[in-house]
Amino acid sequence: MPLFFKPEKPMKMIWRVQGQESPSWLVGTAHFFPYSFKKSLARYFQEVDTVLFEGPLDQESLTRVAQAGHDRQAPHLFTLLDRRTIGRLAQVLGPSLREARILGLLSLTTSAAEAYVHDLVQGMKPWMAFFTLWTYFLEKQGWRYSVDLEAYDLARERGKEIVFLETLEEQIDVLESLSREKIVNFLKQADRWKFYSRRYVKGYLAGDLEMLLSLTGHFPSRTAPVIQGRDHILYRRLRPFLEKGKAAACVGAPHVPGIRQLLHHDGCLTRSEHA
Repeated sequence: MPLFFKPEKPMKMIWRVQGQESPSWLVGTAHFFPYSFKKSLARYFQEVDTVLFEGPLDQESLTRVAQAGHDRQAPHLFTLLDRRTIGRLAQVLGPSLREARILGLLSLTTSAAEAYVHDLVQGMKPWMAFFTLWTYFLEKQGWRYSVDLEAYDLARERGKEIVFLETLEEQIDVLESLSREKIVNFLKQADRWKFYSRRYVKGYLAGDLEMLLSLTGHFPSRTAPVIQGRDHILYRRLRPFLEKGKAAACVGAPHVPGIRQLLHHDGCLTRSEHA
């Protein structure tokens, strides 16, 4: 890694919410990211007693989500895809020459790359297979951090009260509801993932919600039931904490516009920390 490379960045996807006595914070998180925000988050967490998250982030819960996404009887994701899409996925996600040698692959033919990607998602439901491929792609691009997990670990280290806004069962139900059509359409654009991910990083680092929303509309989880429908649920559950003050609500960045709108409707102003 070059000496000038700094994986730590300032958090700009954050809004100050005026509570009854003390301010609270609304943080738009990203499940995966190429940079860390630990120092910024630590500074804001010094001012709070409670940190809220969309759903459980402990290892046992994450394992249960993974288990829910596996089903040996489920049709393989490739059965939903045409040959061109499978070829694109193989080109984008197939092993490098070095990886092929480590894996003992005799060649890097298209068929070998397709078989490699096929095996990555064997025995998974379509939604789990999609997230596995997308996560694998991001890891290959150097996305080693998670804003959610970083905030969760920091809250635990600092002894903050941790509140989960949804149950694990509710979160799994959301994943099960993802549209297969949107999953397939996103996979068809695998050759544009690198462009998309770079633009996403630029928008997130700038705290630019409009850019993020313009980029993520085609993402499989960006649907009205998943975003707007849950905005109201999350808001109803986090509002008492924000009103009380000294709380930080960490929700996926796509939920921030809706939650801010609901806060404003109820007379609670929010202000970007980096406007």
